[in-house]
Amino acid sequence: MAELTPMKRQYNEIKEQHKDCLLFFRLGDFYEMFDEDAKIASKELDLALTTRDRSVSDPTLRTPMCGVPYHSSQAYIGKLIAKGYKVAICEQIEDPATAKGLVKRGVIRIVTPGTVTDAAMLEEGKSNYLCSIYYEPEEGKGGVAFCDISTGEFCVASYETDAVNHILNELGRFEPREVIMNKAAAETKRIPEFAAKRLHSMLEMGGKDYEFRDCSLRIRKQFDVQKLTEINMEGRPLAVCAAGALMKYLDETQKLDMGHIRSIEFLSEEKFMELDWATRRSLELTEAQRTGEKRGSLLWVLDKTRTPMGGRMLRSWIERPLLSPVAIKKRLSAVDELVKDNVTRGELIEAMRGIGDMQRLIGRVVYGTANGKDLVALAECARALPKLCELLKPFKSSALRQIAGMNQLEKIVMRVDWAICDDPPFSIREGGILRKGYSREVDRLRELRDNGAQAVAELEARERERTGIKKLKIGYNKVFGYYIDVPKSAGEVTLPEDYIRKQTLVSNERYFTQELKELENTLLNATDRIKQLEYEIFMEVCGKIAAFVGEVQDSADAVAQLDVLCSFAEVAVRNDYCMPEVDASGELIITEGRHPVVEQSVSDIMFVPNDTHLNGDTNRVAIVTGPNMAG
Repeated sequence: MAELTPMKRQYNEIKEQHKDCLLFFRLGDFYEMFDEDAKIASKELDLALTTRDRSVSDPTLRTPMCGVPYHSSQAYIGKLIAKGYKVAICEQIEDPATAKGLVKRGVIRIVTPGTVTDAAMLEEGKSNYLCSIYYEPEEGKGGVAFCDISTGEFCVASYETDAVNHILNELGRFEPREVIMNKAAAETKRIPEFAAKRLHSMLEMGGKDYEFRDCSLRIRKQFDVQKLTEINMEGRPLAVCAAGALMKYLDETQKLDMGHIRSIEFLSEEKFMELDWATRRSLELTEAQRTGEKRGSLLWVLDKTRTPMGGRMLRSWIERPLLSPVAIKKRLSAVDELVKDNVTRGELIEAMRGIGDMQRLIGRVVYGTANGKDLVALAECARALPKLCELLKPFKSSALRQIAGMNQLEKIVMRVDWAICDDPPFSIREGGILRKGYSREVDRLRELRDNGAQAVAELEARERERTGIKKLKIGYNKVFGYYIDVPKSAGEVTLPEDYIRKQTLVSNERYFTQELKELENTLLNATDRIKQLEYEIFMEVCGKIAAFVGEVQDSADAVAQLDVLCSFAEVAVRNDYCMPEVDASGELIITEGRHPVVEQSVSDIMFVPNDTHLNGDTNRVAIVTGPNMAG
């Protein structure tokens, strides 16, 4: 076999460290794959398999390779992730112009099903969870953590008894795309089988990442606290171990700032109703049991949301029913007010139509993967908030009053309007992002780039006036660059001291000055300098906007709540629903009840309502028959 090139040796070294990933190795404008990775990518992405070893006579000894364009790589990565692969992104980590020898490369990120952030790979109305499970078999205890890194949502739970069943219920509720677990959890067989076969999750082993001391340190560092009590995690070692291992996995795979993960929610058994997998499927809460589609489910009936955040929150509310009558009444009071005010509800719904995915937009800003269009989209979202707050002023319910007090993010709108042009390009490295007037240096370079001849003519005029030589000219050729041409016909003249002789010809002398040299460098390098400077300034702008991550997330949460409440109100009006009386009596009384899904599914048949009376004593079971089941 032929001796390996330095580049191929570099590839092999990096691949050795990421054996479980397909390695996207950056070469110029392409990501290349070699050997077995190339064969897999060629098959899964329907790409041509090529080789650079055409001089090798034996085809079996040639190195197979295939590649995808850098600028369109996300689509290919998305396909591989959907097929269950992990992709390691290997980039140049030093400037090729200044590198000595082979350019250094390194893996900057590993994309997995549970760590996707690109909008094209995500379902707009559904969260994308990564899960971590910690289990202690001796006492049947365990903890679980869930994180959607695209939005920053982070939830944990712990169970002192019957942990396996509780964990299975949580897996059914969150449906994570990827699950990491300790050895004991994997050995239960029930947990990995349920995750892989029922949920089709990718499975990973967490190894030694579940040590309590290290996990506690990681959590306190991530959430910027000195003690676990500050985030309600003291005395919950099982949850700490699960959450800490999840953070370790994110650190190893993402290698970027996770500042948008700033709060942690503890899932209490007293706060939400826990439903097992079979019950969820039978109730058809978010998908029909026969088709697996949204149509035919409770979510299908109730979802009239206008924003991506609202769609995800509605799904979350359905999957995690509240247990507290007080909390339920708070929601109902808000819906009741919106039901009674058709005009304002319609204006609120209309105002929310143009609001994009604020949670994922600010996530990409903090993450460092946002582009100019993302910033403009975020500013457009923020621009709609003042009208929402104004429309909510007359309402009295506590939920709507809290929403009306959201931060309106005026500073983000001002910053983006000042810095970013109206229609920025998709790429952040090609220039054309900044608005005129934001950076004097960028404006100056653009002026030179677009009016270089004018700058040369102005310098020529100044030099003629300075020297008194009317026939002085500034010329250019590829060999010498820009030069000042002084004709010998000008006679004996005293030239300025900063004139440096460059070339002597029969009829003239050629000179240059430091000012001319600087202008030459500027003109020749203006475009490249503009691209680099705009990129640097754009990242600074992103940093300034990322500082508002907490405010954006809170406002996004407020908009999501309003969206869901308006959706409930809209459905209640359309379907003639009434507001229930909720208490802790343990008695269920429904008069002329109508099954919400069946009623919408049999619109061409007269629906017959039914009464229901159940309690925890004498009436525990009711068998409802008939053509529409009532509910």
